[in-house]
Amino acid sequence: MKKNFLNNILIIVITMLIIILTRMIAALAWWSFVVPVLIFGTVFTYRKWVAPVFTLGFLAGFIVWFGGNLYYDLAGNGIMLSKMGHLLSIPKIGVIFISGIVGGIVTGLALYTGKTIVAYRNAPINPLSN
Repeated sequence: MKKNFLNNILIIVITMLIIILTRMIAALAWWSFVVPVLIFGTVFTYRKWVAPVFTLGFLAGFIVWFGGNLYYDLAGNGIMLSKMGHLLSIPKIGVIFISGIVGGIVTGLALYTGKTIVAYRNAPINPLSN
């Protein structure tokens, strides 16, 4: 029971770290948040942490992108996202959800890729197997 509780606390802390790392790179290109998340994914393998990495990355990316778009929509009186929604023929909240889903998928894949890069690098190579 205690190990399960500690594992849940670790997952929450990791999710918060990913959110913080994602928001640190506001001055660079839109995709630059992938780099620290990918690096953080390599830490999973080296530290031998057990957690659902794609799910953690997806949740962190979704929270950041959905929350960021919601904040900027409220700060800008909803003008920009309503125009984007009109252009795409979907409501404004649909634009916010779609951007959150895209950000979540990109962050989840970056975290998963960072974890699997180290896992494949450390795997034994057998040239005789298929």
